[in-house]
Amino acid sequence: MPNAIDRRAVLGGAAALALSTQLVARPRRRPLGIQLYTLMAALDADFDGTIGKVAAMGYREVETLGSFGRDPAEVRAILDKHGLVSPSQHIMPPGLYKVFDDGVAKRIDMPTFERKFIEAFSFDRVEGLIEACVAQARPLGQKYIVWQISWPSQLRTRAQIDQLIKALNRAADAAHAAGFTLAYHNHSQEFTKVGSDVPYDLILQGTDPAKLKFEMDLAWAVNARVDPVAYFRRFPGRFRMLHMKDIARDGSVRDPGEGIVPFKTIIPAAEAAGVEHFYVEYDVPTDPLATLGAARRYLAPLM
Repeated sequence: MPNAIDRRAVLGGAAALALSTQLVARPRRRPLGIQLYTLMAALDADFDGTIGKVAAMGYREVETLGSFGRDPAEVRAILDKHGLVSPSQHIMPPGLYKVFDDGVAKRIDMPTFERKFIEAFSFDRVEGLIEACVAQARPLGQKYIVWQISWPSQLRTRAQIDQLIKALNRAADAAHAAGFTLAYHNHSQEFTKVGSDVPYDLILQGTDPAKLKFEMDLAWAVNARVDPVAYFRRFPGRFRMLHMKDIARDGSVRDPGEGIVPFKTIIPAAEAAGVEHFYVEYDVPTDPLATLGAARRYLAPLM
C-alpha cells in the first residue's frame, strides 16, 4: 500500500510539473483593441465619455483616425485618463478628418469623397503627408502609421500599381526616418486581378519588408475569396495588425462570429506570423457600443 501511495504522489507531481511548464511556455495573450472608426458618430458627440465606455468594456488598445481633427495632446490625455494606449493610426492629415466624417455621414457624395481623399494622398507629396501624420502620432505614443486605402480607380493598370508601390516605398522611408513604421491596410479591390497580377501581391513583393508592414482587414480579404492564413504563411513577419471584422456571404458587414470569417483558425496563425495588434472594426454600425460588446464576448476567449 505505501508503494501505491508513493507512486500516485510521484505521478501527480509529474502531471503538475507538466501543466506548469505548459502554462509558462504558453505565449502571452494579445489584447483585443478597437479601430475607433467604429464609433465616429459617438466620438463626435462626446469624445471623453465614449472613450470611457470603451475602457469600461475591458478594451485596452485603440487605433485612431489621425487625432480626429483634435489636438493630439488632448486626445492622448483622454486616452491616458481611461487607461488606454494607441499603437497605430490611420493617416488622417489636418483637414481630412472633416471630409472623412462628412463622407461617412453622407453629407457629401461619394465622387467628392474619393476625389478629396486622393488629393490628400497625392503621390507627389507623400513625404509631407507622413510629416503631418508624425506630428500627430508622436504625442499619441504611436508606432505605426497606416495607409488606409487605395481606391479601385487607382488599381486598374499595372502602371498605376507600380506608381503606388513607388509612393509607398517613399512614404515608408519617410516614416522610418522619423522613427515610425508605415503599414498598408487593404479592402477587397487589392485582390482583383489586373491581367495575371494580384495588386496585393505586387505591393507585398515590391515594398521593403523592413520598412513597410501590413494591416489585414479580414472581412474584405475573405469577401475577395482570399485565405488570410495562406498570406501569413507566405509572408511571415509582414503582418503586424488585423482588423477583426466579420462579413456575410452577401458582402454585408456583421458582428464578429456572425459571418464567414474563420477567426478560430486565423488568430493562432496570425500570432505565429508576428501579428501584434488585433482591432475590432465595424463599418458604420447601427449600435456601435452593442457591436463592441458582442465582439468582445466572442473574440476575447479566442485570444
